[in-house]
Amino acid sequence: MSEGIQLSDELISNIFRAIVEHDSAVEQDMMLGLQYLSAITGYLSAGFPGADHERDELLNQLAAFTRHVCEEQAASRRQPPQQAPQEAVPQGRSIETDDPAMGIWIPE
Repeated sequence: MSEGIQLSDELISNIFRAIVEHDSAVEQDMMLGLQYLSAITGYLSAGFPGADHERDELLNQLAAFTRHVCEEQAASRRQPPQQAPQEAVPQGRSIETDDPAMGIWIPE
C-alpha cells in the first residue's frame, strides 16, 4: 500500500502526454488539460462505493487537497533562490609595516 502520493515532473509530463495523444489541442491550451484532469476525477468518483453524501464529501476533500497542492507549488515558485550563507568576516585590525604591500593582522 502507498505511503502517500509522490508527484514528479516526469509523472505529470507522462500524464499530460497521454492527454495530448487523445486531444492535441491540450498542447496549446493548459486550461483544457486541467478540464480533462477534473473530468477524469469526476468520472472515477462516480464509481465511489459509498452513499451519495459520502461521495460528495470525498469530492469536497479532493477539491481542498487540489487547492492545498496548488498553493504550496505556487509559494515554492515565488520564493527567491536561497543564497549560500556568507562567511563571517573575521574581526581584527591590520598593523602597517615598512613594506606597503604587507601588513600584520591582529584578531580582536
